[in-house]
Amino acid sequence: MEQNPTKPASIVPFPLHRNIRLVRETIGVLERRHGLAADRFWRSTVRQQIGRLQVCGIHDRSVINDQIEKFAMVVFDALRSSSAQQDGDAA
Repeated sequence: MEQNPTKPASIVPFPLHRNIRLVRETIGVLERRHGLAADRFWRSTVRQQIGRLQVCGIHDRSVINDQIEKFAMVVFDALRSSSAQQDGDAA
């Protein structure tokens, strides 16, 4: 694997997508909220997590975006899975 000497490495001590409590709480709220309320909650959650990363010393926008994307993927995959299971139960 080649190393890029011009770009420093970034270490994220507590990756968002591996914070099980945060993921579960976010999923729980989004399962109960819909439409604008869900959108407002999601945007607020993302802003809070960006702030948390910055307080931890992570200021590289690409690292922050990567963390938010991974977190979103875990949350929305779980919501899709839950929705598919509920739809399957109704059939």
